[in-house]
Amino acid sequence: MEKNSQNPPSFMEIKLERLKKKLAETQKELSETKNQLHKQENENIKLRLLLDNYVNPKDEYNKSRTWVSKIVFIVAKANKPLRSAEIIALLLQRESVLHEKESKEKFISPSLNAAMKFRRLLTYKLHGVRGNYYCLPEWINEQGELLPKMRSKIY
Repeated sequence: MEKNSQNPPSFMEIKLERLKKKLAETQKELSETKNQLHKQENENIKLRLLLDNYVNPKDEYNKSRTWVSKIVFIVAKANKPLRSAEIIALLLQRESVLHEKESKEKFISPSLNAAMKFRRLLTYKLHGVRGNYYCLPEWINEQGELLPKMRSKIY
């Protein structure tokens, strides 16, 4: 008797078909997961660029400048008189080396004093406020008073 082409499939053939289907499903799932991974990687790159631009804005700030120049730049960029605590807070966003310093005030103080000595910054004392504001020389008039436009920015 010859084999009939309509013989029922053997157990191994059924198992093979199931494995092929499972393999196809797994490959499809893997392909979808790869696509999601690529999308997430692209989004991650975009977010890193945005974060880099936020943390390190693309302006004329140059990390290779002297600390005096960096401080003067920060005050000029703020476009208002700043106290030393405000200068430190703005420098912390740009200078990772400051995070390592135990006393940021002691680290910045010599540079602030040098900026005043070279008259790149001038101090302004606002009565009733502890400490001084650091200003650019062009913000102070001949009588040593802060220009009204700049004075209004520190309130």
